[in-house]
Amino acid sequence: MSLQRYVGAAWASVHGPTDPVRLLRWLCEAKFHGLVPSPSPRPIAYAAMADAATDYPIDFPAVRCSSILAERPTTAGLASAREGDLRLAKQAAQQGVALAASVATRCVILEPGLVPVMGEIEREDLGDPSYDWTKERVEALVARRKVSLPPALDRVCRAVFELARANPDFTFCLTQSRSVLAVASVEALQMVFEDLGGVRLGYWHDAAIAARREQVLGEPQGAWLEAFADRCVGCSLGDARQEGLYLPPGSGAVDYPLLASYLKPAGRSAVACLELDPSVASGELPGMRACLDKFGL
Repeated sequence: MSLQRYVGAAWASVHGPTDPVRLLRWLCEAKFHGLVPSPSPRPIAYAAMADAATDYPIDFPAVRCSSILAERPTTAGLASAREGDLRLAKQAAQQGVALAASVATRCVILEPGLVPVMGEIEREDLGDPSYDWTKERVEALVARRKVSLPPALDRVCRAVFELARANPDFTFCLTQSRSVLAVASVEALQMVFEDLGGVRLGYWHDAAIAARREQVLGEPQGAWLEAFADRCVGCSLGDARQEGLYLPPGSGAVDYPLLASYLKPAGRSAVACLELDPSVASGELPGMRACLDKFGL
């Protein structure tokens, strides 16, 4: 698989220039092929960037509907039984489609909802550094998710089918979520792909979340790649540990040799997007590039 390296909007919006043309130059100087748009701390003038990008070797390979920094994705309601939640989630997905069209891409990265559970939830965010994910806490929340998963999964399948039918020229790439209550587990995504066999769906691997799920939930990060490598359109590169998500590559639990072994041999192109928390200093970029270069990512 031929990999092209991009950067996510959450980090680029904070560390890159605000002027669209200067941001394009900055991307080139930083040796990125382009940018993966998403909700970000600072707004980016994507339409102006897309207009100016014809003069630069820069493109926008996919659009992410939800911010990587948000505990709950804007598409959380795709699994909800509440009509209002579902409507807002669909609107967020359609906004992603509109943004994708404006930057001339037909790939939309979608978190397929959160399982609604009864009662109060103490914590659900795998990226919260202040929370102690004990075995008891994890098992209790996972059990509550399991009870409510079947109807939530049915609602997700219906919602994703409707989105795909309404936007037949787009590929929706399903990805992981930082919430323990995410519909997206290996088993659940397999069911979605099987149920929607005639729909243009892909998989987008989030390396940081897969690694954090392995740490907290005991799910092998390689299981995602084993199950969905043939559907994988791209991956988000960042690292994970107790201190947080989307940290510099090589600083946490992501198994980069394993990731490279699945992504590189497939004989087709894919996107590798460096997704970073905005708190990561721009001065660390050379070291991050060296780490990824080491593994051919």
